[in-house]
Amino acid sequence: MTDSKPGARKPHVIIAGAGMGGLTLAAALLQKGFDVDVYEQSTELREVGAGLWISANGSKVLEKLGLKQAIEAINLPPKDRVVRFWKTGEAHSVYNRDAADSKADHTLVQVLRAELQRVLYENVIRLKPDAVHFGVRSIGAETVDGRARLLLDGGGAAEGDVVVGCDGAHSRVRQSLFGPAPARYTGANAWRGLAPMSKLKPQHRQPLASTWIGPTAHVTTYPVQRNGEEFVSFSAQVDSPDWQTESWSERGELSDALKDFEGWHQDILDLFIESENLFRWGLFVRDPLDAWSKGRVTLVGDACHSMTPYLGMGVNMTMEDAYVLARSLEASPDDIEAALKRYDAARVVRTNKTKASSLDMLGIFHSPDLERIETARPYIEKQWSPQAVRERYDWLLTYDATAVEI
Repeated sequence: MTDSKPGARKPHVIIAGAGMGGLTLAAALLQKGFDVDVYEQSTELREVGAGLWISANGSKVLEKLGLKQAIEAINLPPKDRVVRFWKTGEAHSVYNRDAADSKADHTLVQVLRAELQRVLYENVIRLKPDAVHFGVRSIGAETVDGRARLLLDGGGAAEGDVVVGCDGAHSRVRQSLFGPAPARYTGANAWRGLAPMSKLKPQHRQPLASTWIGPTAHVTTYPVQRNGEEFVSFSAQVDSPDWQTESWSERGELSDALKDFEGWHQDILDLFIESENLFRWGLFVRDPLDAWSKGRVTLVGDACHSMTPYLGMGVNMTMEDAYVLARSLEASPDDIEAALKRYDAARVVRTNKTKASSLDMLGIFHSPDLERIETARPYIEKQWSPQAVRERYDWLLTYDATAVEI
């Protein structure tokens, strides 16, 4: 759907944050002929996070941006996806497109977060060399006299036709629009790391995306590459009664990790032992918003719907947001508030459903039935049956942000 008039002036868009959302949005807008400026508090792109999964719904956006070849160059695609029992490592189920008889594409792209960020950044500066302004911290946003203003630390503001907060779960833009959003601890904390394959046993070098599940914890592992060197990226979640820190860049101690995963298969313990660095953080959630836009200001990604990692959909939802917002602004360049209403209408319900579904997965990954292999086998066969896979993932994977009605 489009209302844009031939020759209509494209709005100037101000973006807070040069993460996945900010850079995807900037790339999409620049591709469509908008003027864009991105303000990032870091002084340079920094390697934060380990690996991530890009599923079919996210890949559609990257392909539309013309990045398919660049992504393929950094991808280590899995040959299969398996569920493993925590004590023995035995593979109990393979869940892929063929096994599920699914109409959705279950293909995964497996990359380092930093590598994806680099690809997006290089695409942005190719389209506008001075688009990203580093070392500038955003503290809020407002609409004044029909103009959008991104408020900057130390005084001053960046002014444009639209401001978009892509500034993460602790978004200052969101807070300036809707007030504080208290975080609630989910009852689990997370570990992540990156272990060089050269230091691991041969079984770790298989091109598999594996989810190891147990009664009170689970671990996701998959291969990634950096500058030609291969690693196993892993993310582990474990039940814990309390936690203080929401930051996902806090260093963790190996002794604490080994205590959390005492009794687990040695392959999992080896990942912790050989990891370059270990990071540990608490998993928190915030109440969902029923609207993301106010005046000429809106939000993208974790700023409006930070979610748990259990469906692997955080970055994919963010890329969907970014492309739908770009299309909405393209459809109504002379009526910004109408464009933002279209954006909210297209995105809020879907992301809130995804957020809730992701949190529900914790109760599937962690179950008393997984204590013993005798009860684990039927449990896994049920939870990862073809029907369960279709119901859990197809509605997510078939979505196309580049074509959905707006």
